[in-house]
Amino acid sequence: MSRMISAFIWLLGSALLFPLHAEDSELPLLNFNVGGGLTIPLNPTARYVGVDGNAGSGMGVNFNKYNSIEGDFMWSGLSPTVNLVPAIDRPTGSVNLYNVIGNYRFHVDSLAGSPFGLYIIGGGGWYYRHTEINRRYGVPPLTVCQPIYNWWGLACDSNGFVEDTIASRGTSAGGVDVGVGFTVKLPSPGWKFFVESRYNYAWSNFIPTTFVPVTFGFRFN
Repeated sequence: MSRMISAFIWLLGSALLFPLHAEDSELPLLNFNVGGGLTIPLNPTARYVGVDGNAGSGMGVNFNKYNSIEGDFMWSGLSPTVNLVPAIDRPTGSVNLYNVIGNYRFHVDSLAGSPFGLYIIGGGGWYYRHTEINRRYGVPPLTVCQPIYNWWGLACDSNGFVEDTIASRGTSAGGVDVGVGFTVKLPSPGWKFFVESRYNYAWSNFIPTTFVPVTFGFRFN
């Protein structure tokens, strides 16, 4: 969670500088966002990890007052809820998920002349899931493969037994996201506070990565 807080502070600092660069370069059609919140895993991912934090940022172009595209980056922590092995000296692990997504956003920034707005967003891109065990771990001989071992990246032989020893492993996959957000205009021109939720699905090896980040943050233009 401390990594999420540090990342959010860094991204927020970048956000405060962005309007100056946008104004200097005379690019009023650029949009920018920065935020953080909670990541809620869904099945089958939720069988192995629990709720954790996220932080992200993005930048894009507004075609007109309703249609925009943006490239978004997000880090999500996934807290393990299942032990790798039922032993007193069992290893512990962590999971970090990184995704880079290209999104289309349809937005209405003022509903009936009010400061409230809403948008829908969706797209696709690259997801990288990295699992790490606190020390190199060899699974005992003739351990029968189960989905939890696949999640951690352990390999299985043709007889259905675990055959690998790992300390960390990553897997990359394509994926998609779709969601909805709500905005509130702030006194500073072009800035809005937002809250959004997106469904994410990535075709990761063995077990798909499925989760919903709930994010709070700031959007510019």
